[in-house]
Amino acid sequence: MNPQHLLTFAVVAKLKSITLTAQQLNIGQPAVSGQLKLLQTFVGEPLYERKGHQIELTAAGQGLLRYAEKMNSCYSKSLEYVRSLQKISTGVLRIGATMTIASYYLPKFVVELQTNHAGVQVFMQTLDTAGILDNLYSLDLGFIEGSLQGIELSNNYQIIPWQKDEVVLVIPENHQLAQLYTDFVPLEVFTQYQVIWREQSSGGRQVVESALFAAGINAPVNIEVTGVSAVKEAVRAGLGIGFSSSLALKNETKGLVSRRIRSNQGHGLTWQLNIIAPKPALQSRATKAFLELCLEEGTS
Repeated sequence: MNPQHLLTFAVVAKLKSITLTAQQLNIGQPAVSGQLKLLQTFVGEPLYERKGHQIELTAAGQGLLRYAEKMNSCYSKSLEYVRSLQKISTGVLRIGATMTIASYYLPKFVVELQTNHAGVQVFMQTLDTAGILDNLYSLDLGFIEGSLQGIELSNNYQIIPWQKDEVVLVIPENHQLAQLYTDFVPLEVFTQYQVIWREQSSGGRQVVESALFAAGINAPVNIEVTGVSAVKEAVRAGLGIGFSSSLALKNETKGLVSRRIRSNQGHGLTWQLNIIAPKPALQSRATKAFLELCLEEGTS
C-alpha cells in the first residue's frame, strides 16, 4: 500500500470532493482519482461511492479512514517540526567544553543563541580535552584548549582554530609581587613562592609546565585544585600564588590582580582555543547558528 495514496484518501474523505482535494494538494484531478482507484484495488473492497458531485465513504472506507487520519496527523506534525527546524526555533545543541571555556567564554554565546532562537535547547558538559574526544560522537561541538599534538580525528570532523588566550599569574592585590612587577613577572616566581596548581589535565597548567621546562626550571607541586574558581579562592585565602586564563580575571573585583608571565621568548604565555566540529554537511542548523556566533567574534 502506497502511503501517499492513504494521505490523499484522508483529504478526499474530509473534503468529500476530488476537485477540492486536487486544489488543496496542488495536483491534477486525474492524479487524485488514480490514487483512489489504486488504493481501492489494493484493499479489494469499495471504499467510496459517488453521490452527485460528492464522495461518500462505504463501511470499509470509514474503517480505513481512522488509520488514514492518524497517518495524516503524524505527517502534518512532522512537517511542522521540519519547518521549525528550518527556522531554528527548535532542536537540541550538545556542547562539550573545558572548564575555562565553559565558564568564561561560552555563556554569552549560549544566551545570544537562545535569544535569537528561543526554542533551541542547549546542554553543555564540562570535560577535559580527553573527555571531549572520548565523547565526541554524542556531542555537536567540542571546545578544547592547549596543544593538539597527537590528536587524530575521523574524516567527519574538523578542528577550527578559534581564539588565543593568555595564562596569567593570579595574586592578591596586596602581594609583594604586585608591588614589584606592574606588567610581566619572571618564570622564577614559580620556585620562589608556593603555587596553587590546576589539575594535570588543565590546558593552562600544560602551558605553564611547557614554559618552565623550556627554561630549565623545576617547580614543585604542593597544592593542586580543580578549576579556576578553586585557584582564585585558594589565592584569596593566602595559600599561595596561582595562574589562570586572563579572561577569568577580567572582571575580578574582590582583592585579586593578575600579572603577565614572561616566557623565554620575552612575551606572555599564550594558548590556542579550538573548536572540534562536524564537517559542514553533517552540522544541524542549531550547530551552524552557534558556530557562526562564535566564529564571528573569534575572527573579529
